[in-house]
Formats: sequence, C-alpha cells, structure tokens
Amino acid sequence: MDKTKKGMALFITLLIIASILSIVAVSFSYLEKAQDDASEASSLIQGNLLYKNTINILKRIFPKGKVDSKKLDILYTIPLMLSEEKSGFMVNLQCTPLMVGVPIGWLDEEKNRKNPEKYTLARKILTHILEKFELKESSELEQLIFSELSGIKENGSDFESRLGNPRGIFSRRQFDRVLLKYRMKYDDVNIFKVPWEKYFVFIQLRDTAKIDGEYLSTEVISAAFDISLDVVKDSWVTDSKQRKKQSLKSFLSENGASQGANKKLFSEKGLNAMHCEETYAYRDNHYRFSFDYSDERSANFEFYGKL
Repeated sequence: MDKTKKGMALFITLLIIASILSIVAVSFSYLEKAQDDASEASSLIQGNLLYKNTINILKRIFPKGKVDSKKLDILYTIPLMLSEEKSGFMVNLQCTPLMVGVPIGWLDEEKNRKNPEKYTLARKILTHILEKFELKESSELEQLIFSELSGIKENGSDFESRLGNPRGIFSRRQFDRVLLKYRMKYDDVNIFKVPWEKYFVFIQLRDTAKIDGEYLSTEVISAAFDISLDVVKDSWVTDSKQRKKQSLKSFLSENGASQGANKKLFSEKGLNAMHCEETYAYRDNHYRFSFDYSDERSANFEFYGKL
C-alpha cells in the first residue's frame, strides 16, 4: 500500500512538473523577440507572459469543482524550479494556501444579508483583533473599514457606485491604505502590529466562496472557536501529511471549541485557491511577481521588478 501511495505521489509530481515545463517552452518563443527592447520594459513583458501561461497551467492542474489534495500538498510543499542552461532562463514558482482567513468582504453586513453567518464570523474576528492588539481608536478604525467596504468616502459621496465599480476591498494594497489613513489620523502604531493576513483574505470572491478548512490559520481557529492560541499552535499540525490524520471537525471536538465549524463557511477539504509568487531570470537579473488564484480566476497581479 505504501509503495502504491509513493508511486502515485511521484506520478502527480511528474505531472505537475511536465505541465509547468510548458510555461518555459511558450516563454522561450517570445524571448528572442524581446531582446532588443528596453531591459525593464521587456522584463515586464516576459513576466506578463509567464503570468498568463502559469494561470493556464493552474487551470489544467486544478480545474474548478475538482479538488485533489495530493496535488495541493505537493505544490505547497515543493517549490517548482525550472531552468535552461543555454539561455540562462530560470523560473521558480512557490504557492501557498490563499483562503486561510476570513474574506474581508464578509464584514459588509448589507452585502451579506442573505448569509448573516458570514458577517457574524467576520465581526467576531475583527472584535478579537481590536481587543487583542489594544488599538486606541477601535471604533474609528471600524468606521474606516466599513466605509471602504461600502465605497462611501469621508465626504459622504459614493465614488465606487458612481464609477460603476463593485463595492468592497479586493487587495491587500487597498486595505493598507485604510490602515495608513488610520495611523496618520490617530497616531496609533499598534495598527501595524496586527498580522492582518493571518486573519483576513483580501480578494474579490464569489458568493459561494468558503474558508479553507484544511489550511486554516491558527489565528483564525483561536479567534473563531475560542481556543487559546498557544493550544492551537501546539496542536494544529501544519505538516500536510500529518494534518490529514485529523480534520478541522475532530480538532475542534478534541480541543473544547465553543462550537463546531459551519459547513457553509468552512470547507472540509482543501480548496483550489492559492497565492503564488514567481521568480524568473532575465538578462542576468532576477525579477518577481505575485498573484492570487481561485477556481480558475486570477487577481491581484503585482510586478515587483528587479530583485
């Protein structure tokens, strides 16, 4: 049985590597064409090509509606590095689970009237943060967040609706602007001590989106189910192979959680939702970009330039 499992894992690994290799193959076809362009501009073009082809590969490996935990484990555990000596081309892809926190959009009570349990959970997480990190003007911070979520600015005008854009917070950069506004206005340095990415997810999602019950952060487990963070860190195993021995449901039961996991909010298996960072070599320099991927949709592409 062990040999069968090892063989299957090896097969899946080879399948993923073979698929990612096509990224390099497609990118090489454009490499020569970009050689005469300005270095920075051509590196961005190259990064954009890699991004588009990586998304196409992820769609093939992780199609919507089909979850393969073994593939997810491999992708999260083993960074994929590919290189070609003749041209000096190199690409390194690293992905981590995306839905490890609560979608920030669930704090929009009006938008989640049909699913009040979403708002209830998100509000509980936010309250936990405000109390734990002793923010000076917690009510003011709440107002700033709610205003950004609704699209209503401080002067009372609804710019988001007027411009035809969807209401909400869809990126960490957008949320960071809210935090900076609070910091400048109330001189509270504690705002930057909060590991927000361990509590919330900043991306536009479908209404059917759930939190990843297999890769859930220890901070969310502690805040959502009233379990000591120290206990969670000691007991919630982060190694993918060991974690399979205990589901979120059994973990909560064994550790005296105040309630069980709502199946409408938490998935029982891993999700095809991930945050990826890709590094590549071009003209003797290294560049990096990142993006979010969820159910065949990508978002929040960010090019960091030369490393």
